[in-house]
Amino acid sequence: MKALVYDGHRSVRWQNVRLPFAHEGDVAVDVLQAGVCGTDMCAVRDGRPAIEPGMTLGHEFVGRRRDTGQLVVGNPLVACGNCRNCLRGKAHLCLQRVVIGVHRPGAFTGSVWVPESRLVPIDGASLEQAALVDPVATALHAFRLAPRPEGPVAVLGAGAIGLSLLFVLKSHGIGDITVTDLSGERLDLALAAGADRTGASADGVYDVVYDTVGSVATRRDAVLRTIPGGDAVLVGLHSAELQVAAGPVIGGERTIRGSFGYTDDEFREAAGMVSRLSTDWVQTVDFDDAEAAFHALLAGRSDVRRPKLQMRMAR
Repeated sequence: MKALVYDGHRSVRWQNVRLPFAHEGDVAVDVLQAGVCGTDMCAVRDGRPAIEPGMTLGHEFVGRRRDTGQLVVGNPLVACGNCRNCLRGKAHLCLQRVVIGVHRPGAFTGSVWVPESRLVPIDGASLEQAALVDPVATALHAFRLAPRPEGPVAVLGAGAIGLSLLFVLKSHGIGDITVTDLSGERLDLALAAGADRTGASADGVYDVVYDTVGSVATRRDAVLRTIPGGDAVLVGLHSAELQVAAGPVIGGERTIRGSFGYTDDEFREAAGMVSRLSTDWVQTVDFDDAEAAFHALLAGRSDVRRPKLQMRMAR
């Protein structure tokens, strides 16, 4: 079957692949729609995380179980269940963690094997919404890591994770939200989605700052723009470096929190939320056009008004 794979040279290409052998407990899922994540981009462009050449990418997806026909979304984080973090209830931080689309073949193809325990039924959502469960769950986890803010908050970046975070914040009754981005078109999306103010950069002091970009500059701003005693939650992966002066962190008792993935409960909660999420910022292309669309993303030629790229499989 046709698959979009990492070719080992900072790009992706079509390749005919066979459905690999199943692991014990796997279920075959026929993919209906799959999204391109920032992790996919970083893996191809920067080698973070490292992916073997020939690996089928894709971990944000919705499809139908081949055995029952049930519509499901796949939680791509596969834990061992036995390490210290798994036993502490932090399976998303499993010391032996395997990620579908990174360490085992993913969903940028016709069918994918998924452990049955990783499948969550979904109803009442469009395919676009269902394929956004992963970024919404990521945003939900970032929101839950810091204490509930009593004052203003800032979201740095109005891409898919930033807009998902805005959705989560609004869904939980958080007000006084600033969203920043260098793109005026994306700021318009944030305003339409309920941001109280927008700008090219954050210029206030906030209880919590969520950095969804992950550049050296935005990570520094996330820390420096928090109120003393506040929290900077780092989600974005753009840069490999974190460069922050120690004085403001120590003297202001600011907390820097890394945020990765989500818990199983958060993934299921996100699956119940996405039917209320606007998909105006999603670009959907036919699977046959996905290679060119992915390369356009890598080259910075994508539609800035639709920061999330999804591919729809022909059925």
